[in-house]
Order: sequence, then C-alpha cells, then structure tokens
Amino acid sequence: MARGVTTGAGGESAIVEHSRGVARLANRATPGAEENRTGVVRRRELLIPISVPGASQERLSAYLALVDRPLTALLARERLRPEGPGHWTYRSNPHRVLHLEVVPTLALAARWEDGRLRVGSTGCRLAGLGGWGDRLGFRLKATLEPARDAVAGWAEVGLDSPLLNAPGARGLAGLALENVLDRMERRLSRGFLRDAAAWLREDGSDQGGGG
Repeated sequence: MARGVTTGAGGESAIVEHSRGVARLANRATPGAEENRTGVVRRRELLIPISVPGASQERLSAYLALVDRPLTALLARERLRPEGPGHWTYRSNPHRVLHLEVVPTLALAARWEDGRLRVGSTGCRLAGLGGWGDRLGFRLKATLEPARDAVAGWAEVGLDSPLLNAPGARGLAGLALENVLDRMERRLSRGFLRDAAAWLREDGSDQGGGG
C-alpha cells in the first residue's frame, strides 16, 4: 500500500492511502458543511489513479465529458433508466439497516460543466421503511474531474428527517451513509476504472490508426 500527502481545503495535511486503485483521505468520510440538527451529511474526497498509456488530462476530460458512459460505468447500466437528456432514474441495490432492507430509487441529473462531471439527486424514494420512508430525505452530490493520470473529485451524501433527533439515530444514519460511500468507492475502483481504461485504449487505437 503506497502513501502520499495531500493538503486539504483548510491547509491541513492528510495521509492519502492508495488501495485497490482508489486513494481516499485517511479520515474517511467527514461531516459535511450542511449538517444540521435534522440532517446528517458525509463527504469523501476521491482520487482514482488510471495507469493506462495515454491517460492524459485532455483524454480523461474527453471521457468524462461523455457523461452517459462514465455515469453508466459508475452506477451499473442495468440499474439506470434514461429519463431524457441529462436525467436518469437509478434503483440501488438493497441496503441493510438493522433488520430492515432499504431500496433507494434516485432521480439523478448529470452534466459536464466547467471541466467537471457533476452528478446530483433531484428526488428519492426509500422502499422498505413503510411509513417512515416518507419522513426521510436522501440526497447525493458528486463531482469528478481529470487530473494527471487520475480522476479526482468528491462525493457527498445526506439524510434529512426530524426522526434523526431520536437517541442513537444520528449515529445510525452516519453509518448508513458511510456504507453508501463505500459502495461508490468500490464502483469507482472496479467498473468505472475498467471502463475508463478500455475507452482510453480504444480511443488511442483509433487515433493511432487514423494517423
């Protein structure tokens, strides 16, 4: 496992661990700036090294600017349904929360803007919670941008509900959000990384053949 040092937004240094092709801040997810009395937010910085010939910042920009392809690689094609330009419905795998099996369905919007792939939820349904599902709000925001031989970015997930004022509820919500971010990192280090590498090889081959 290789380690490096990065500097956070506040100037503090943090150890970065490289594991399974993904580098993340060693303190894992941190409470987001928007967390309040009825909301719990977790945010994680992301860095995905891509060791493929031709993985320049320019070529990675071209891949991310496709929007549909990197989003499909990140979230799995079979769980995404297009709803119009820049919009999708995503049905997640079940999440186990205590004795409950919760299945989130997200309305997502994604776009290439200012050199970044921006993804965000615009709505959510939580099946498996009975009447409680109507009292919980889930949200997701993420950005990915090209770096040198890597894709960098961050992901933030949150839960909002007056139910989070109950004893122990905020801790449970935080663990559930950590699980969501763990899944996202696994998708980045597997399906997303494989697809980005395949596209770079294909694109490089096409460019070579055209010369």
